Amino acid sequence: MQLEEAQRLAEQFINEIAEYCEKVKIVGSIRRRKPEVKDIDLVLLIKPERWWDFTLKLRKISKISIDGKQVKRVAYKGEQIDLYLATPETWGTLVLIRTGSAEHNIKLSMIAQKKGLKLSHSGLTKNGEVIASTEKEIFEALDLPYVAPEERD
Repeated sequence: MQLEEAQRLAEQFINEIAEYCEKVKIVGSIRRRKPEVKDIDLVLLIKPERWWDFTLKLRKISKISIDGKQVKRVAYKGEQIDLYLATPETWGTLVLIRTGSAEHNIKLSMIAQKKGLKLSHSGLTKNGEVIASTEKEIFEALDLPYVAPEERD
């Protein structure tokens, strides 16, 4: 689908679930501003006290095909939406990783590895301890200038 259509559909979906979320961020190819989008990717921080209501709403407005604790895949108005469920600690890293691109993530992971670090959904870690967990912190810890999402290919 075209970027503008995907953006519009993502925003419609977000409007449906916003009351259950502390934060929602559009990531993936939409955030990278790709002209063609194959699916919609969102990172969500669900309000803990609204988890059950969120689940009920999701079932009401979409067809769930993957229903995990960290990832859900739904069909909404005929389009695939992947939901990545964050915690306050994993929010920034999930936004970075799920924005992509896959090639950019591999590059970051390889740079991290050369520095004795590991990049995962938990953050940038050294000996198992998180040393950076936001996009800005991760780029800084890897001694890299910040790369805008549109340039992450």
